[in-house]
Amino acid sequence: MSPVKKPVRPEGGQNRSPLEDRRVRLALAVLLAVFLWVAVTTVVQPGTNITLNNVPVDYTYESSVYTSRGLSIVEAPERTVSLVVSGDGYTIGQLGVEDFVVYPDCSSVRSSGTKTLQLRVRCINSAVAGNISVSIADPNSTVDIVFDVVEEKTIPIQVNTRYLTIEEGYILYSTAASSETVTLTGPSSELAGVASCTAEVSYSDPLSDSVTVETALRFYSETGQEVSFQYVTLDHSSVDVTLTVYKTAELPVNVRFVNTPPNFDDSVLIYSLSQTALRVAGSASTVDNLTELAVGTIDLSTFALDKVYEMPITLPSGIVSLDNVDTVTVSFNCSAMATKTLNIPAENVEVINLPSTYQLTVESDRLMNVTLCGPAAVLEGLTADQVVARIDADDFAVALGQQNIACSIYVPADGRVFALGSYTIQCEISSE
Repeated sequence: MSPVKKPVRPEGGQNRSPLEDRRVRLALAVLLAVFLWVAVTTVVQPGTNITLNNVPVDYTYESSVYTSRGLSIVEAPERTVSLVVSGDGYTIGQLGVEDFVVYPDCSSVRSSGTKTLQLRVRCINSAVAGNISVSIADPNSTVDIVFDVVEEKTIPIQVNTRYLTIEEGYILYSTAASSETVTLTGPSSELAGVASCTAEVSYSDPLSDSVTVETALRFYSETGQEVSFQYVTLDHSSVDVTLTVYKTAELPVNVRFVNTPPNFDDSVLIYSLSQTALRVAGSASTVDNLTELAVGTIDLSTFALDKVYEMPITLPSGIVSLDNVDTVTVSFNCSAMATKTLNIPAENVEVINLPSTYQLTVESDRLMNVTLCGPAAVLEGLTADQVVARIDADDFAVALGQQNIACSIYVPADGRVFALGSYTIQCEISSE
């Protein structure tokens, strides 16, 4: 049996692992210990402090403490502070301004007024809040805040035009603001001193046309003193005021008549008016085109001797009256007038505007009981043969057969005579 041979190590320690050397292992252990010490002291760093600058004070944080008592902050300064944060270096090295809130301690606020309150700081990052400490670094860690009961007050806006000048021959007819009220929001103590609001309109030149002017609002106390606001805010501080400027004129008044005969001479109607002229106003283009005012119409078919008419004033579109007058009384002087009733013969019926394909025949012998009105001297000698009954085919739908057709009455020889009432005559229409 052959003897077992031991492995022969190469000369010079070839293929031997360095870690098998005790001295190498000792050196590595020392290096690892140094590395761990450096890591702890440079990365983790227990008891490390950092400073965060320009952290703003949040006045809304825990605001329910004072709003539950009906109070609001009406003035507070813009304020930032510096914070000192302590903890291990790894944890605090990841923190920023957004991880903290600085706020006033409002727990002692019970009433209105200026309060000096202590600033507090809190970490709002729940992941690290229990592992760090934070404090305010500023030597002055208080803030002065004004508290009061905040209310709203709505006041009507009064337009004041005392600073305006109007061109001669024109008037400022009306004013209209873009808003009728203004709403004020602020401390009740300050609002209590406000009694009125005005928009005091001014314009550089005399006005002869309508304009719109932006006007600042001004506020006054009960005693007429102007009020300046410290804390009150407005929903708007100015309004657009539209100034309607009209040209004025004094125009004569007249009355118009309807249902008049073809050749009517209205000089026969002598009347007086309770208002012979009216002062009116409107845009210059409209007023310049007017020479008189027809306040109403009188239907001659319903005319009665010595009747007094109450005529409501109806003005053209765009024209307004400057006189406090709603009606005009029309009184007629009929002392030289009379009425007369006649029966008009059929041969005195006149037909106009009848198409040539039709023929109209009057079936009645006479048009009975026609009442005429005019100068007494004219009517005294007037006979039925001088009176004409006119049928105008343009006034009705022409159709074959018999029908009663309206006619107008006139006296060709004298346009001062007119008929009272309305009249029809029986006719036959046939085709030729």
